[in-house]
Amino acid sequence: MSSKRSPRRVGHQLVSHDIRVAHGPVRRRRIVYIAGYDPRPPEGAKYDLLKREAARYCKDRPVDFTISDVEHAPDAMSACWTLSLAGEGWRSEAEYLFLRWDDIVARDFARSFPERLLRSLVTLADYLASGTVWRMGRIFHRTLMLWPYPFVALAAIVAAAIAGGFGAGSLLSGFGAGTWLSLAGGVLAAGAIACAGALLTRRTFIQHLADLWCFCRDFAISRRPDMEERCDLFADRILEAVRRDDVDETLLIGHSYGCMMIVEAVARALDRDEQAFETGAPVGVITLGSCIDTSTLHPRAHARKAAVRRVAQSDKLLWAEIQGRQDMINFYLDDPGVAAGLPDDSQRPNPVVRVLTLLEVLGTANYRRFQMNYFRLHYQTICANDRSHPWDYLLTVAGPDSLAERIAFWHWQLRWRDSEYYASVPVPVLSAFHKPWRDLST
Repeated sequence: MSSKRSPRRVGHQLVSHDIRVAHGPVRRRRIVYIAGYDPRPPEGAKYDLLKREAARYCKDRPVDFTISDVEHAPDAMSACWTLSLAGEGWRSEAEYLFLRWDDIVARDFARSFPERLLRSLVTLADYLASGTVWRMGRIFHRTLMLWPYPFVALAAIVAAAIAGGFGAGSLLSGFGAGTWLSLAGGVLAAGAIACAGALLTRRTFIQHLADLWCFCRDFAISRRPDMEERCDLFADRILEAVRRDDVDETLLIGHSYGCMMIVEAVARALDRDEQAFETGAPVGVITLGSCIDTSTLHPRAHARKAAVRRVAQSDKLLWAEIQGRQDMINFYLDDPGVAAGLPDDSQRPNPVVRVLTLLEVLGTANYRRFQMNYFRLHYQTICANDRSHPWDYLLTVAGPDSLAERIAFWHWQLRWRDSEYYASVPVPVLSAFHKPWRDLST
């Protein structure tokens, strides 16, 4: 991979004129959302967060919001609700369809500590031997800093258990206990330390990250038949959504490892019925906090690479890849298409990469509050902004401007050229700016 970054990877790619996009004002949207590797149901994984962040967003801004209750599908494979925002001279409504795979994650979380330890050892050995972890580090060093954390923590627990067992056995032997009693005491001490460590992993992010990295590896090399089947279902639901023409725009959104799932499902939907993406409302794909490369950089991730290439080369949709510098789980200044084997250039239509530092959207107090919580920073791109910025999740899903308008290069140029002016606009919809937009194209 070349050290010289293409305009796409640094966030300067223009939206292709060949892509069919929506134009504002957008009054109704359909949102299809896939969350990351999270065992919580829709309420915990997305709905409660969205409701809380919408309230925080509207508290000090001239914007009102309403959100409906959650309705669960009879098959428990999806849930839906509606969100609407209303500001000065505009109102927009979003119909959310939340596609579920939390049951699969919950089964992973239910594994025993010995099984988790063994699977982690296999994943670590595979990613080191295949060179995947080093390729990850070349793209974004912060991801490489976080990736070994759960494996090191698990190794420390095992080492502590072994040391504690030997120590207890030696102590008992020193007090005159017999060989068998000393051995039994050592085994009990080691077991107690291991059980305490296992409990610790469940109450911290150690288990979450260990299981996530193992899942990324398994799905990369097509060893998760349960997830393959679920992605087929996701593709069916996506086709149902994009075939309808009763909205102004359809957005297909993935967060964290849900980005891999949304791209995989969209690729399958394109293969089944590409025309559906042209007959309904214009379609946008949004990947936020993406860790797609965690799988596609594996040399045996043939199916995953093919899915990314399929979506990246399609002109039937607009794919926006939003990356945050302080997010250690996503890949910053990255083009997912390159990891999938495509050239590092600006010739293909997708994805359109946009990059930001989280300091640009968070107030100083909140940034200091969250800066040591990497999971909270990982979620910022789907949370409310403290400061006005072109990337505004709530305005993207329930505002009057289309996705193409929100990620347009000239829109981001306005903030770069005059950040104080941009910050003075509390609700950064395009109609709120007094400067003529055509002046920004030069």
